[in-house]
Amino acid sequence: MKEIFLVINAGSSSLKFKIFNLSNEVIASGQVEGIDVSPSFKAKDGEGNVIGEYKWEEKDAHNHAMVLEYLIQWILKIFKDYKLKACGHRVVHGGTIFKHSVLIDKKVIADIENLIPLAPLHQPHNLRVIKLMYQMFPDLPQVAVFDTAFHQTMQGNAIMYAIPYALYKEGVRRYGMHGTSYAYIVKKMEQDFPEFAKKKIVVAHIGSGASLCAIENGKSVMTTMGMTALEGVPMGTRPGSLDAGILLYLMENKGYGLDEIRDFLYYKSGVGGLSEFSSNFYTLETNMDKNEGAKRAIEFIVFRIAEEIARLSVSLGGIDALVFTAGVGENSSYFRRAVCQYLTYLGIKIDDNKNDKKALQINAEDSRVGIFAIPTNEELMIVLDTVELTK
Repeated sequence: MKEIFLVINAGSSSLKFKIFNLSNEVIASGQVEGIDVSPSFKAKDGEGNVIGEYKWEEKDAHNHAMVLEYLIQWILKIFKDYKLKACGHRVVHGGTIFKHSVLIDKKVIADIENLIPLAPLHQPHNLRVIKLMYQMFPDLPQVAVFDTAFHQTMQGNAIMYAIPYALYKEGVRRYGMHGTSYAYIVKKMEQDFPEFAKKKIVVAHIGSGASLCAIENGKSVMTTMGMTALEGVPMGTRPGSLDAGILLYLMENKGYGLDEIRDFLYYKSGVGGLSEFSSNFYTLETNMDKNEGAKRAIEFIVFRIAEEIARLSVSLGGIDALVFTAGVGENSSYFRRAVCQYLTYLGIKIDDNKNDKKALQINAEDSRVGIFAIPTNEELMIVLDTVELTK
C-alpha cells in the first residue's frame, strides 16, 4: 500500500493541511476557514484542481474537533488506497526546550503546553489539534516542528534584553519566529544560488505576521521577533516594537486592564490600526491613491522594514544578499521596490523589469547586493523533518 504524510498548520480560526507522497510531492492541500464563525472546507489536488468542498450550517457546533474529524474522514475516503504514515505539526514556540523537531509523546505535549505563555495567540491552537490527533490515532507517529528552533544558533547580545538578568535566567529572552520559513530559504539558496548560500543574508518574511532574520553560513545570527510574536516590524494587527511606556499610558490614563492590553497588542494595532482602513496589505496597496490611511500605513511599514534590514546588516557586519519571502514579500513588486529605494546607500539596487516579472533574482547588474524574491514553503520543511524522524 502506498504511503502518505499529513502536514497540519492550525490557527485560531483556520486549519491548513497538505498531503505529501513518499517523493515529497504535494498530492493534495487545502484548508478549513472561519472555524469560529461559519466553517468552510476546500481542497485541491497537486495540479490545483478542486477535489473537495463543504460548508457547515451556522447552527452546527464550531470547533477544531469538528473540522478535524471531517478532514480526517475526508482524507481516509479520498485516499483509501493509501496508508497514513505520519503527521507533522507546525508549532510556533519551542522555548529553549526544543532545539529541533521531535516525535510527539505525552511529555512533549506537556512541555508544549507549558510554553503557551510565550505564544498565547498561536500555541493553544497548535496544541489543540495535536491532542485531538493523538486521541484519534494513538499509534500514528506525529512530529512537532518549531518556528523557534532555527534561531537557537543566536548567541550573546542577540538573545538578551536590558532587563534584570534574573529574568533572562528564567527564560525572558529573544527566541524569534518563522524559523521553518527561514530554514526553507536557506535550503533554496543552497540549491539554486550556492554562491550566496554561505554568505551574509537578510531574509524578510513579510505577511500578515512579519519578521526578518540575519543569516550567515546558513545559521540564524539575529532576528526581529523576540520573546513573543509581538516584537519587530509592524504586522497586520500587531504593532511590532513600540515604546513600553505606551502601555503604561493606556493603563494609567485610559483604564486598560490585562485583557484590553492584550487585545490592543494582538488585534487593534499594526497596519490595521494605523490605517483605520484594513489590516490586509494588498487592500492597503491597491487603495493608496484614494485612501489617506492606506497610504500612511504602507509608507510606515516600508520605512520600518528598511530600518530593520539596515540594523540586521550590523549584526552580520555587512550584507551580501537580501531575500523577500512570504505573502507580501514574494508577491508585491511595489513593496520590494519601495523598501530597496531606502537602501541604495548600502549598494542595494533593484532591477525594475525583473522585479515586475517576478523573477527569483531581481537585483540590477551593478547592485553590490544580491536581491531575491523567493516563495517560501514551510510545509515542505515540516514534511522533511517528519519523514526523517519516522523512518
